[in-house]
Amino acid sequence: MPSDHELIQNLYAAYCFTVDRGSAEDIAACFWDDCYLNFGGNIHEGADAARIGFAKWITKMRDPVKGLRHCLYSPLITVDGNRANAEAYYDADGHAGRKGKPIQLRGLYRSTLEKRANATGTYEWRFLKHEVQIWPSIRDHSAPTGQEAQV
Repeated sequence: MPSDHELIQNLYAAYCFTVDRGSAEDIAACFWDDCYLNFGGNIHEGADAARIGFAKWITKMRDPVKGLRHCLYSPLITVDGNRANAEAYYDADGHAGRKGKPIQLRGLYRSTLEKRANATGTYEWRFLKHEVQIWPSIRDHSAPTGQEAQV
């Protein structure tokens, strides 16, 4: 049976893969209904608000990017019972659709996670609070525009 640390690492991986190519519904499934999401300064309270924000972001920002790929670095995870805190650095890259220009984002995920019973009665970890910090690219030393950070 996987440890809580492994399950949380898998949740982070599932989040990255679904952000890269899943639906807004798939992404929101990584969060509890009473979640708090801060995506680059855009706040969404509750899974429904997060789902709407992700749907807008997918249409406006993700779908025009070809080959979007998130890479995580070893997360620092502290488990205390059914609650955990975690931080992980990430890089995201791809090519802008129209011009093919390479893009690179980097930043930090800072999360509070909880293990709760889901609708089927089995226990699982999901995000309760999730902050996505978007840092300037090291390639061009410019900060992301407000539009790049919006969800």
